[in-house]
Amino acid sequence: MPFLSVLTYKVRAAVSGAVGALMFIIPAAPGPAGMLGGDGPGHHPATAVQPPASTQVVRSAGLFTIACTAAGWCTAGGNYQAAGRPIEPMVAAQSHGRWSRGVPLVLPAGAAAQPYARVNGIACRSLGNCVVVGDYEYGRSHNLQGFIATESHGRWARAFTPRLPPDAASPLSALLEAVTCARDGSCTAVGSYQDSSRNAQTMVLAKPSSGPWRQATEIASPPGAASNPDAFMTGISCSAPGNCVAVGNYSVSPSRFEAMGAIESRGAWHRATEITVPRGAIASTFTAITSVSCLPTGPCLGVGQYAISATQSRAMVVTESGGRFSGAAPITTLPQGASAKPSTYLLGISCGPSGVCFAVGGGRNKAGHSVAMYMVRSGGQWRAAFLAPPPGATAGPRELSALSSVSCTGRAHCSAAGYYHDGLGAPHAEAASTP
Repeated sequence: MPFLSVLTYKVRAAVSGAVGALMFIIPAAPGPAGMLGGDGPGHHPATAVQPPASTQVVRSAGLFTIACTAAGWCTAGGNYQAAGRPIEPMVAAQSHGRWSRGVPLVLPAGAAAQPYARVNGIACRSLGNCVVVGDYEYGRSHNLQGFIATESHGRWARAFTPRLPPDAASPLSALLEAVTCARDGSCTAVGSYQDSSRNAQTMVLAKPSSGPWRQATEIASPPGAASNPDAFMTGISCSAPGNCVAVGNYSVSPSRFEAMGAIESRGAWHRATEITVPRGAIASTFTAITSVSCLPTGPCLGVGQYAISATQSRAMVVTESGGRFSGAAPITTLPQGASAKPSTYLLGISCGPSGVCFAVGGGRNKAGHSVAMYMVRSGGQWRAAFLAPPPGATAGPRELSALSSVSCTGRAHCSAAGYYHDGLGAPHAEAASTP
């Protein structure tokens, strides 16, 4: 069985929906006080993001991460599956505001016949020059392995596997969840691997501005972690090369996970530390800070969720500044039309140069269905809204949607990735942009 954290299983099951499908949105521009302006992003016309061409009917397609270099210039990654075919990784590009058909990525040699492959993270220096990370199953053991693929001048090279830490188990088992790159071409990626005792540990690997990717190294879990910490890093952001913040979660006991963060300062990573959850949290395997975004000259903001009951989660936010994490704070702001038991969560965040931040995830509406939600933070205040679904989305018993990734390139221009279901419960991919 491939190794995945409980959090990863839950997020992929609850947020992806089968293989998953995506909807791209641009949130409406904030007003002078950072409020959500206009009537919301649902008024922008949707455009399908087509999966790679296939001789078979494509059953499902999904995009789980997005990076934009300018308004209307983005690249997204995910996976797709044609009828009777394996689940394979893909990327799609947007230029001049128009999305191209997705293109498949070629996995490393030795991939399983059904690799269940997907792209989890992406970073771009410019359109046509990107790096993606992800995971796939390989060999007869169907163990999970991470991969890296690089795009240069619009052409994607075959994916390759990273060099894992020296104490990695045999056969290898690892995944890569997030990546960030600087303009000089240096990159840093985070993920997890199984050590020689088959314990899940977090790892980080870096690529200098010139030269290949270096061997991954372990980031030690916080004090008090379980003997098998089942530790996972799912988000990373850097204010400058060699100065980064990574976030994720780890196990204290089989029924209790805690959020954590780790700091890189002047090229050296320090041991991860626990991020305390808000008062009123209960023990849960879903607790995590899932994503982080750093301003070039300011603090970093991370978002995630924690449990307040057996059936409810609540979004939370944490600040990192000067190498220290604050305690997480609850985000109690709710979208109009939220359920009395809204169960909010956040999976992605991106902060623009002005300091305005967009976060995406989901929450429960009055019908009791979990639907896509986005939040805007400006001046220290949060505003929230449910995403208006495109034509064809169901509001019936099969209603389900979410946003999983967001990328901002200016004060108000952001693109977010998510999915929705139609009346038959099938996932669909859509794209939309502000003028």
